[in-house]
This record gives sequence, structure tokens and C-alpha cells, in this order.
Amino acid sequence: MALLHLSLFSDTLMMDTSVTIIFPQNCGRISEDRKPFFTGPYKVLYLLHGLKQNETSWIRMSSIERYVSQLPLVVVMPSVHRSFYTDQARGFPYFTYVADELPALMKDMFNISDKREDTFVAGLSMGGYGAFKLALSRPEQYGYAASLSGALDLVGLRFQQEDHSSDAEMENTFGDLDRVEGSEHDLFALAGKLKGPKPKLFMSCGTEDFLYEGNIKFRDTFSPSLPITYHEENGAHTWPYWDRNIQRVLSWLPIMADKQ
Repeated sequence: MALLHLSLFSDTLMMDTSVTIIFPQNCGRISEDRKPFFTGPYKVLYLLHGLKQNETSWIRMSSIERYVSQLPLVVVMPSVHRSFYTDQARGFPYFTYVADELPALMKDMFNISDKREDTFVAGLSMGGYGAFKLALSRPEQYGYAASLSGALDLVGLRFQQEDHSSDAEMENTFGDLDRVEGSEHDLFALAGKLKGPKPKLFMSCGTEDFLYEGNIKFRDTFSPSLPITYHEENGAHTWPYWDRNIQRVLSWLPIMADKQ
């Protein structure tokens, strides 16, 4: 695999930003007829970081590079700061950047498939929210989405915090917090209004995670109507849990031809 640290200018954000990319590289791994195993166009996984992380966190804190080393898959890890992958009320249009500009840039630069069934998004915590927000907002674009310990119940999470210490920051991102429920920021509203193709969803959350109840609520609400694969095990909001379960995500995704 090739590991790329890319700095680019975003016309959407109107500033420089960074992306970390894992790109398939044959490295002499060729078949008996001397043809490369990996030829492209490649499937792509947009892998999203959490609230306190950045575009390097999956590389530094998990073994994602090793897990995908034998796969014909491009992994794209953008930086969005603490934006919740949202066009912020007082901030930057990160949803538009990740949903529109970044995929277009990646397809221009790399041999990436533009097919919905070859386009995946996954993330942890805030990134789990972002993955489902992207897939439920753009179901024609993403065929598969995975959330690890995702902040899926944004409305419930606010009231879970008794001191409301994060309200000011959340208002910068989402605007009036009393109007989040039922809006484009509310995953329950997005899932309930979903029309057209339904992305396949993967959910995993540790039973000791503070976001566990929100994950159970989302699963129980939408399992009858959406194609949800659910997994839970002992674990908290930690990298050991996410490192184990990103392997489950990779096994679930239809990356290899024989899994189509």
C-alpha cells in the first residue's frame, strides 16, 4: 500500500486542508500470468474521524493500513475538525466539502469508481454520525455506511448532558438546538424520510459506551425498514474497540469481487 498525506486547497472551505489516503500498490504481488492483482477502478472508503481527532488518527491509533493492505480499496480520511460533518451555522460548510468537493477531487486524482455500490463511508463517534448523515442524505451516492460508537441520537445526546456545557459549541455548528429535531441534522428524521435507494447500514457500539442507548434506539426504530447489520460487545468509547470493529466493517463491505 501507499500512504499519502495530501494538502490541498478547498474551494468550498476557502482554505487549505489535509487528507490522508491509503492507496493500493501492487508491490510485486503479481499473479502467475504476471498480471497485477490490483488494476482499478478502485472501490473507495471514506473513513471519518471523531470529535477530538483529525485525518491522521485512524493511521496513528488503529491498524487500518495493515487491514487493507491486501484489498483493492482506496481509503480516504479527511479532516473536518469538530464540525460534525455539517455545514455549520457559524463556521464552515464541511458537509458540502465531504459530500461533494472531496469525492470529485479524489476521482480526478485517483482511479476511483464512481458507482454507488463501490462507494462506502464509515466513522467512529462523531464520524459515525457523519457516515450515516452522508449516506441518509445522499443515498444515491453511498451504497454502504458504517457507524462505530456513533453519536446517532443527537437530540438525546444533548439532554444526556445535565450541565449542557457543550451547547455553545453545538449552536455554532447546528444553530438553534431547539430546532435540531426533525431537521437535516437529525438522523432519525433523515432515516424516517428516506426515499429512493436504501444504503446498507452497519452499526457497532460497546455495551459500556455512553452512546450505547442512542445506538439501541436507532437500531430498534429503523431495523424494520432499513437494511441494518448490528453488532455489540463489551467495550467503551476507546480505540481498542474501534480497531477491533473496523475489521468487522471491512469484512462486511463487498470489497472483493466474490462478495458482490
